[in-house]
Amino acid sequence: MKHYLLVVVISYLFILAVVLFDRKFSVGMWREILTSSLLSLLQLILIGFAILFFLNFKHPLINVLFVIFFYVNGSLIAFRRFRVSGYPKVSTFLVVFLSISLISSFSLLLLWLAGILKPKANSVIPLAGIVTAAGMRSLSLAFKYFRTRLLDLEEIILGMAALGASDIEIFKFIFRQLIDDITVPIRDMLRSAGIVHIPGVMVGLLIAGVLPLKAAVIQFAILSVMVFQFTFVPALSLFLLVKRIGLKIPRGYSD
Repeated sequence: MKHYLLVVVISYLFILAVVLFDRKFSVGMWREILTSSLLSLLQLILIGFAILFFLNFKHPLINVLFVIFFYVNGSLIAFRRFRVSGYPKVSTFLVVFLSISLISSFSLLLLWLAGILKPKANSVIPLAGIVTAAGMRSLSLAFKYFRTRLLDLEEIILGMAALGASDIEIFKFIFRQLIDDITVPIRDMLRSAGIVHIPGVMVGLLIAGVLPLKAAVIQFAILSVMVFQFTFVPALSLFLLVKRIGLKIPRGYSD
């Protein structure tokens, strides 16, 4: 127990350093980091015990419930990043949930067809978490850049609308610019895999005694799925929002 407490204390020294840095330069993210760190530690402990508890049942329905749980929570987290006024909250959340669940389910289906995803809890839960988290992170970035692009390009957008361009046509113009920013993290990960860092899935497989070739192929498949998630989850979500509700230009830069 003392060792665990020491690990937590040292971990919070890293968090504290970021909080102090944030306070010094008045960035304004320290509250979110501090709150998220506390929730993250609690959630990880609780989900660890929950997974061990549910694994004992060995029922396929438990796996499905876990996947839905990931979809709902990933959607909620991404939804909170959407700060463009004029979009109804309920409709926006439903679009976010639909985008994450559809694209993630399709990705998991392909992993199952490839023989990587097994109908067992120790396979479904970690892979579903990785895939859903990729979609969630891509949406968080997409919503941030989408709002910024709408503000920065307001005059161009109004000009295009005045010339008769539809909301979808304007959206395509904006999306071509922001998709490059959205996919930067996963493109860097794809480029640096095996050189700057060895991804966790591959390390786990190697430790478990899997042949290096098989571990590398499986890891590459997962990285490819993450590239797919980072591209198509925000594309579908933003397209549906614009198609269903229209293009709204936010007012001001306040959070």
